[in-house]
Amino acid sequence: MFDVMPPESSFYTTVRGQGFLALVGERLRWFWPDLGQAHAVLGLGNAAAYLEKLESGKNTPTCLVAANAPQWSEASVPGRSCVVDMHSLPFQPEQFDRVLMVHALDDRKNSVSVLRAAGQVMKPDGRLLLVVPSRFGGRARLRGTPFWHDAAFSRRCLRHMLAAAMLRPEQWDEAIFLPTGAMRWLRHNGRKMDIAGKVLCPGAGSLILVEAVRDEYSALSLPVKARQRWLSRSLLPVRGTAKAMQDRKYVSRISRR
Repeated sequence: MFDVMPPESSFYTTVRGQGFLALVGERLRWFWPDLGQAHAVLGLGNAAAYLEKLESGKNTPTCLVAANAPQWSEASVPGRSCVVDMHSLPFQPEQFDRVLMVHALDDRKNSVSVLRAAGQVMKPDGRLLLVVPSRFGGRARLRGTPFWHDAAFSRRCLRHMLAAAMLRPEQWDEAIFLPTGAMRWLRHNGRKMDIAGKVLCPGAGSLILVEAVRDEYSALSLPVKARQRWLSRSLLPVRGTAKAMQDRKYVSRISRR
């Protein structure tokens, strides 16, 4: 039975929200197994609840900063998070080792500037993890959750967007293959269904997780040579072709004599 959508700021305190945290939080440790106390982690958007999952591990980072977007100001926790402008972050360049972005992209038009701002505060060897809804049916299954208001993307769109932000994707993953209304199934069998979904129907996950690194040269445009079809090459005459054919005929006549 589908429950009523709670206030977005308190979604992760509900049973359904705890199921999301359990499944996505487990993938965070899979992406960052070497995360230790010496790393500084920044959470952008509304990632405070997911940062708490990193605190429950053995090697808890000493620096965990949650920078909420203005639309998530109600979810800010005094002393643990702050409200920032996503396009101009108030942090020093190359300050963080890891950047986690959840509920950070609500508009596709401004996504590149947000990603570029996140890349500027990340160290050269840092890693960025982006969690967004899938464009292929993901938002339909995420109705009634905060991800419903986020912009949905495909993998191809994410590649182009990350390249424009001087970032290069390295690892991909999916999560939440079950309908979010099935809270009991999501809590007890969500991980099993995610594993089965990746094998049986890859690309059908509700959420896309992509890890990216800095790449200053990815945003440079490369010269593209237009491909010419074989039929057009055979029909359209090339400059100097007629003269070359006449020369060949003249040479062949002389050789026969």
